[in-house]
Amino acid sequence: MNFLTPYSNRLRRTFVKRFFLVAIAAVLFLFNIVTGSANAVELTESTRTIPLDEGGQTVTLTAQQFANGQKIFVDTCTQCHLQGKTKTNNNVSLGLEDLAGAEPRRDNVSALVEFLKYPKSYDGEDDYTELHPNISRPDIYAEMRNYTEDDLFDVAGYTLIAPKLDVRWGGTIYF
Repeated sequence: MNFLTPYSNRLRRTFVKRFFLVAIAAVLFLFNIVTGSANAVELTESTRTIPLDEGGQTVTLTAQQFANGQKIFVDTCTQCHLQGKTKTNNNVSLGLEDLAGAEPRRDNVSALVEFLKYPKSYDGEDDYTELHPNISRPDIYAEMRNYTEDDLFDVAGYTLIAPKLDVRWGGTIYF
């Protein structure tokens, strides 16, 4: 029976390895069942409905418009506006309260699209076309060179929907 001993030891090691792998897989499976899986935020129609203009008209963005706006925001705007905060001026954020306090108000899609074309200071007094990315100066802001009117609409829509999805959107960068 001596000649079977090395073979039986190898079988035991294989069995132990498989047992531990199955046990680990079972633990991970049970953990996934107990904790649930990560789900994306559901964008209901009411969440996607935002003010279109100062006259009180509203518009409901499609999921595709929201996704395009989010992609543009992440690619272009988060350099200065990570999570709706403004790195260059902590007193002004992309929160709905701050957008409503601007002159003219920027808490609707039309006003934000206008701002992305011809940016002005928060009080509306100074021209910021050379200071803030916009499509009217593609010679300075190459990243916005190829954006269409639809792209501006989508990113403006995303900017107005984001505060509904994240309670930390906007505000100050100081915690």
